[in-house]
Amino acid sequence: MKLSDPITLVKKEILEKLPKELALTIDDFEIPPSDNFGDISLPLHSVAKRLGKKPEELSQSVLKAVSDWGEYTQKVESVGGYLNFFLDTRSLARLTWHTIKSSPSSYGKTELPFERVIVEHTSANPIHPLHIGAARNAVYGDTVARVLQACGKSVQTRFYVDDTGRQTAIAALGFKLAGESLLKAKPDEYVGQLYVYSNALVRIHELKKELNATKDEEEVARLRGELDDWLGVIYEQSQKSPELYDLLTKKFSEIEDPSSEVAKIIRLYEEGDAATVKLVRRMVELCLQGFVQTLRRANIFHDVFDYESELVWNGSVERILDEVRASRYAKYEGNALVFDIDRAASELGLKKILGIPENHKIPELPLTRSDGTTLYVTRDMAYSLKKLSDADTVYNVIGVEQSLAQLQLKIALFALGYKKILNQHHLAYELVELPGYRMSGRRGRYVTFDSILDEAKLRAEEEVSKRNPELKPEERAEIAEKIAVAAVRFALTSVGATKKIIFSWDRVLDFEKNSGPYALYTYARANNIIRKAAVNPFLLEPEFSKLESQTEHKIVFACSRLPEVIRATAKNIKPEILTEYTLRLCDLFNSYYASTPVLGAHDEDTKNARLALVTMVRTCLGFAFGVLGVEALERM
Repeated sequence: MKLSDPITLVKKEILEKLPKELALTIDDFEIPPSDNFGDISLPLHSVAKRLGKKPEELSQSVLKAVSDWGEYTQKVESVGGYLNFFLDTRSLARLTWHTIKSSPSSYGKTELPFERVIVEHTSANPIHPLHIGAARNAVYGDTVARVLQACGKSVQTRFYVDDTGRQTAIAALGFKLAGESLLKAKPDEYVGQLYVYSNALVRIHELKKELNATKDEEEVARLRGELDDWLGVIYEQSQKSPELYDLLTKKFSEIEDPSSEVAKIIRLYEEGDAATVKLVRRMVELCLQGFVQTLRRANIFHDVFDYESELVWNGSVERILDEVRASRYAKYEGNALVFDIDRAASELGLKKILGIPENHKIPELPLTRSDGTTLYVTRDMAYSLKKLSDADTVYNVIGVEQSLAQLQLKIALFALGYKKILNQHHLAYELVELPGYRMSGRRGRYVTFDSILDEAKLRAEEEVSKRNPELKPEERAEIAEKIAVAAVRFALTSVGATKKIIFSWDRVLDFEKNSGPYALYTYARANNIIRKAAVNPFLLEPEFSKLESQTEHKIVFACSRLPEVIRATAKNIKPEILTEYTLRLCDLFNSYYASTPVLGAHDEDTKNARLALVTMVRTCLGFAFGVLGVEALERM
């Protein structure tokens, strides 16, 4: 064991003392639910069953058989079939301190089996600015990538650019008519305006045609209701950008059938028509420029942007369709090609592998429209193979509403012979809700990632001004920006991905507890103590026997666990594990800060031991911040 993972070294020492017949491993250790049961524990229930003994009797016999548990264990108790280990503060502190001291900037890095990993995340349609839902996707994916890198994996992040769909073609029609002459806002915001106008105008034209073609009173009422809704959208948008409204309204009035124009753009783009490719790519790239600006603010970067159109042009999609047509699970319904997913899953034993009940029927998967054009999932199948050719494992961060489509895709590709598809995993995430606000990207009603960051910065700047009125405006703005990013990133990773987030500013920007600003403030507090000490803590040789309180013990134990926590976060792909750890370490430190003098300790040895403890906390928080995509602040 390298000197980089204190608590694992402690566990290994304990395992070496145990009778070999128990055959326990590092993974068998648990964190007890209460401090009354020690720092770590070993449940012996499954071992007792294997050995034909009662758990309580087995734990008692082990306790009697081992007289020396090593230097890191102060005492061991047997309770209800558990061995509960109370660790020695002095020895654990010394081990953790020397581990950190040997490489302060990398403490927290750990190792899992090496593999090449692709994390595809964000991948928002290039038709409007990133909204709060896309923000959750981006922060989730970026944090997963960071934690996997911290475990020694080779990680590449990718953004899948959906540039061949109908929505993109609608925005491209608006871009064709309006050009860039009215581009005054951020480029993705401009493209968003084009899309909302164009989508509304196309739909209004379609509704008018449908109204003329029907005489059914109920259908007429329904169509008129929808038409009124879209006219309302047009009115809303006209108030935001009158010039663009006037221009597009005039241009659209000159088009006989906007829907046909959209279909034409889709067809010509898929065929690689030079003028259409130039048009669509320019619009998409403008939108992506805006995405990149937003993501950079939040410390999110992508290594590769993969364009869906490339998969169409290079024949990847057609090759998939050829394989599907030759499969015994494919059939035509009308002129549409569909895949019998349920039959494939049952016959290939995939339901058992994927944990699906045998009696659960999985819907068929349509792969083409009746006119032969491909659907999104068909192109996604080709993209999945592209990613898997470049990596051992792939993680796709995609909304929970796509869970069925992702499952169908996996089964279809497995049925086509691509067994490696089992190494592609869907990281589903739920919605972000802003109380009192209903979002609709197609209607231009959304809360952008930028606006969330802007609002967080504005609120943070007010708080910074109260706490540090002497700061220059530019310093205040810089600090507020970092607080804003921390606030949003912590808020989006503190809740499990499959749970909805209710976004509340009172919680997101709470400087007193459970938030990014709170964590930054804790780090700044620790840093301030070290700065005032005016000494390099790593030059000290602390006497850790001076750490006598229960809070000091808890802090030492928490700091010793950082590499283990990083590993657990990566193994489970749950950023909230690290976020929770970080906030609980902050709680411990702030409790300590409020009750225990560090620089004002009654003797030099106690002061140095406490200063080393503060340094451990600062080191652990700093590394955790890096993995969580947050920049530490030396002062607030």
